[in-house]
Amino acid sequence: MGTKRETALAALKTLSTFLEPFLPIVNTHMVHFYTDQVFEKLNQDLQSDLMALTDTQIAELPNDYLNISKSKPSHIASNLLQLMEDIDGHNLDSLNVLDDLPSVWKEMDIKPLTSLIHFDKFMTVKKSHEVGALCDTIASFANYTDSKLIVDLGCGKGALASMLSLNHGLYVSGIDAAGFSAHAEEGRQSMLQKTFKSHVKKARLTEDEEAVDLSVRFRRSTLYLSNNFDIRPLIEECSQHFQQSFNQVGLVGLHTCGNLASTSVQLFVNSPESRFLCNVGCCYHLLDEFFDKSNSGLEQGFPLSSHLKSKSFFLGRNARMVSSQPLERYATRKQMQPDVLFYRSLLQVILEEKFPSTDSVEFQVGRLRKPVNNFRDYLQWATKKLKLSLELTDEEIEAYLTRYNGDKRRHLYAFFQLRLLLASLVEYVILLDRLVYLTEQEVVSNSFLVRIFSPVTSPRCYALLAFKKLKEKSI
Repeated sequence: MGTKRETALAALKTLSTFLEPFLPIVNTHMVHFYTDQVFEKLNQDLQSDLMALTDTQIAELPNDYLNISKSKPSHIASNLLQLMEDIDGHNLDSLNVLDDLPSVWKEMDIKPLTSLIHFDKFMTVKKSHEVGALCDTIASFANYTDSKLIVDLGCGKGALASMLSLNHGLYVSGIDAAGFSAHAEEGRQSMLQKTFKSHVKKARLTEDEEAVDLSVRFRRSTLYLSNNFDIRPLIEECSQHFQQSFNQVGLVGLHTCGNLASTSVQLFVNSPESRFLCNVGCCYHLLDEFFDKSNSGLEQGFPLSSHLKSKSFFLGRNARMVSSQPLERYATRKQMQPDVLFYRSLLQVILEEKFPSTDSVEFQVGRLRKPVNNFRDYLQWATKKLKLSLELTDEEIEAYLTRYNGDKRRHLYAFFQLRLLLASLVEYVILLDRLVYLTEQEVVSNSFLVRIFSPVTSPRCYALLAFKKLKEKSI
């Protein structure tokens, strides 16, 4: 444990030190790209290297970055290439903090379990991929720790909970902040049970093999969780509901949003009844930061580790927002960003020039519901949405386009790609902060950070896994 703790802490120190000077770039809002002269704030050599790229090469920059350890593209000049190599040197693989599931099985001496049936009729491809991977992992941990009850934090519609119950016979207590219709819940469970039973019969698993319990053992609660939440009353309620005795539980969560992921980690540490943790977080922009002066809330989700707290480390909301951008998906698409990115930045120039008295006002345009053909259409839509009276002649609109098309437009797209490369480091800091926090806790025996999903299919692909010191199993 000492070695892992030292490795995780060293990685967090290295990564946070490297990222800190780049936080102004990552915190840049593209809306203000022109009005704040963002591109001009980059050093001259980096500006030149970015502008030496063709449009196609700018579009392929994420893909070039992901493959930079294998090949160094000759079309990327030295300053940009060095920065890309430096960023790559601070990813989770390079920092030696990632484990894979086979190594977890081996280190913990866990026998991995496999689901009886995988089916996706009631789930998207993404959700099916996530639930399939997480279901067997959680079941294996539950078997290892002798935890019959799983507490699913942020359970949503209960897809993961249902699969844990049907495939592995586990009891699941789902907790969500939003209420769900009891009638709809019963309908979903009934449909899942019928479909599962049909698949089992087709697979001929019930006649010649051990009988399978085809019931969904799932109970939902609508609760607000905090890191000092007492889990014991919940366990007692589940014992009464399921007519079973539960002494210990596993805490799990598939894409727990914002503070809930941090709360899950702290709840695991603070609850003696919890034996293991399996958590995949998301929605980093919803995290409350301890050192955010504008945050007066009681719950802070970042940082958790003693090291980052001692440094008063602060990321910033926009840094957390862009950390969720799917780098691997952008790399696969190899396309320039849509025109609306340029349109919104140009709109901000017009708003500040035509309405100078509103400099401090943050205009919230929102997302387009459908594509627009050109900037004129976008301008008409945006001013209507903002309820502004803005009369511009075709000549004035053309003058703005002439002024910002060409190199200035390419500046914006190149900067977006550069920021994208750095943004993933923000997610890594958040994840490493949680991992280091776990290694600091005496009650935690083992903790791991694992890439559990395909990052192309599911960009928030990292799971935090942790175990308490095991009690002797009863014979």
